[in-house]
Amino acid sequence: MTFTGGNIIVENIRPGDIHYEYAGNIYVKSIVFTRPIMKIGAWEWKSYKFDTDGNITESVITYIVHPKYQTYAPRLYDHEAFKGCTQL
Repeated sequence: MTFTGGNIIVENIRPGDIHYEYAGNIYVKSIVFTRPIMKIGAWEWKSYKFDTDGNITESVITYIVHPKYQTYAPRLYDHEAFKGCTQL
């Protein structure tokens, strides 16, 4: 199994999943629209970003997680993991 920094199992990610990515005191909320596929040894999938009003935008985020370098994976969670952070 391959994990994100927030312990989501990459192989279980499906379109429609909502994720919260944290970096410092900010986070991005997104919705998955492609299943993860293995490309050149790393998992890759795409998500749309939500704006601060809760609307899905056309901004695409491409996530990549390499099974050997999970330490560097994005800190994605399936819930709001930290309170007091600002949505980007």
